[in-house]
Formats: sequence, C-alpha cells, structure tokens
Amino acid sequence: MQEKVRELRERVDEVDLELIQALSERARIVQEIMALKAESGAPVYDPKREEEILQRVVEHNPGPIYDSSMRDIFELILHRIRDLEIQRGEFPR
Repeated sequence: MQEKVRELRERVDEVDLELIQALSERARIVQEIMALKAESGAPVYDPKREEEILQRVVEHNPGPIYDSSMRDIFELILHRIRDLEIQRGEFPR
C-alpha cells in the first residue's frame, strides 16, 4: 500500500507542476490581451467573455469535482489573473 500511495503522490506532484505551467501560460496570454486592449483604449474587463468561460468550464467538467466547485475555482483564477498588472514580460513573485 505504501508504495502505491508514494506512486500516486508522485503523480499528484507531476499534475501540480502541469497546473502551474498551464496557469502561468494562461496569465501570459491574458497579459498580452490586456496590453492590446489598453493600447486601443478598449475596456480590459469583459463580463460577457468571463461568463462564457465559466459556462464552458462547467460544460467540459468531467468530474469528480462538482460543477459549482469547478466554477468557483475558475472564478478565482480569472480574478487573480485579471488583477495582474500589465508588465513587460515580468511576473510579480
């Protein structure tokens, strides 16, 4: 049993690293979008787009995380990434 738990924990660690990479890439893309919108004078925040993202998250949620919980997780992700200041390729630590 201990060996199986160790193997599963290693896989969890791998998935955590994948999540970190994916969230960082998402943040970079969003910063680029925010910079383009700022240059053109367009509003940075688009509530309609955010709702589309959240609906898609629920539609594609395979479980076992409840839809409402998955939506909560993504709302937090969206808000935290939106709060990032536009920086020149640098991320705050």
